[in-house]
Amino acid sequence: MSEERKIYSLTQLNQSFEKHIWEQFSKRDFWITAELIKINVKSGHHYIELADSVNNNTTARSFATIWASTYRTIVDEIGLKEAQGILQAGNKVLINVKIEFHTIYGLKLKIRAIDPAYSYGEIERKRQEVIKRLKKEELFDLQKQLRLPTIIKRIALIGSPNTSGYRDFQNELLVNHDFNKFVIKEFPVRVQGDMAVNEIVAALQEANLYDVDVIVILRGGGSKMDLALFDDYEISKAICLSKIPVMTGIGHESDEVVSDLVARVTFITPTAVARHIHYAISSFKEIMRELHDKTIQISQQLLAEHREEFLHYNNYLSHYSRELIHYWRSSFQENEYEILQKSRTLLYKAKDDMASLSHRTSSQLQRMVQQEGSQLDRTFERIVDLTQQKLERESAVNLNQVLNSVELFSQQIIERERLIFRNQEELLGLLNPLKILSSGYTISTIDNEDVKDRDIEVGDEMSTLASNYLIKSKVISKKEIQEHKE
Repeated sequence: MSEERKIYSLTQLNQSFEKHIWEQFSKRDFWITAELIKINVKSGHHYIELADSVNNNTTARSFATIWASTYRTIVDEIGLKEAQGILQAGNKVLINVKIEFHTIYGLKLKIRAIDPAYSYGEIERKRQEVIKRLKKEELFDLQKQLRLPTIIKRIALIGSPNTSGYRDFQNELLVNHDFNKFVIKEFPVRVQGDMAVNEIVAALQEANLYDVDVIVILRGGGSKMDLALFDDYEISKAICLSKIPVMTGIGHESDEVVSDLVARVTFITPTAVARHIHYAISSFKEIMRELHDKTIQISQQLLAEHREEFLHYNNYLSHYSRELIHYWRSSFQENEYEILQKSRTLLYKAKDDMASLSHRTSSQLQRMVQQEGSQLDRTFERIVDLTQQKLERESAVNLNQVLNSVELFSQQIIERERLIFRNQEELLGLLNPLKILSSGYTISTIDNEDVKDRDIEVGDEMSTLASNYLIKSKVISKKEIQEHKE
């Protein structure tokens, strides 16, 4: 016979667990490490989901609670900002818990205390890993290689507009006596929470598309856990890869976050960033003013030092110039008289030469004209004689040729006219009405008018002429025939 089964209800089972846990664990507490997965706050109570993992594989999961009274005690011990900073999803924490079991709600951990030192140590460990990774990827020092402009006027501003640090930066930058005509392109982002990393990275990438002098990232203080956001690898990498110098004013006085380490310039507060920017302009203006004054002073000294030397050379040049002018004036006058005399002599000589040449030329031309005239007369007489002889010879020959040509031309004309006459005679024969009628055609008329040229009425007498007959007929009916059109 089989052993009888012992059956328990779920309530009995859970009550047994509850009793066992109470007896074994009610008087004990435990320090455990875990990662915060999800946190919900309601009426001051914190409802938390915890998890643990090995090699990124989840190995345990549980639920925990911080009652409102316990949370106030924790805040008194470590501070409000620290408590808020630690109790963020994704942080690893060292917490003191008591184990409780409820028959309806199951196993829960009641958090009694938080050790911030563990979380800070975890933050430092992650920070060192990020620094090591950036150096290995040769990104860590890229910003330091960029030139920071001496004068900064165009600014890409990344931060949360609702924070006091953001407002302090703008007040310091825009309300000062040095310079306030800045152009600010704002990129509003969250600086805490799950979306903060993606928003800041996207803002850095977008800011690089604008024509700005620097990119300024602001936070404005917070707990170590709050500032741990700026130890994130993606944010730090985006700063390193920026082609525009990045300035940070995250707002802390002790340890630097990774974003500070990789940025081109870092400052303790947002106000310090703004002050540096407008102080740089003020300093530059002052330096330029000093250089301007110094330039004028040196110029005046140099002018004074060289004034005497200039006056000496001026007097010397004036005296020497007057002597040169006097010398060259005398030389020019002497040369002018000599040139004038020589020119007159040359002109007189040239005039005599031209007169003599003109006389000789005129005589030679007269002789040449007389010689050519006689030659032309002789040539003309000879041409006349030759022409008359040639005309006499050619007249006899040409007359016979002309007669022959006239006779031949006359015969051609007569033959052509005879041919035309024959063609017309044949055409008249073809057009003879009698020949047309003999071919079978007839001519019909009414009152001596061709039937084609008048309207035909019933009763009209029509005459039809054939080749051998004249036929008389009377119209008794008529029918119109439509002309066929192709």
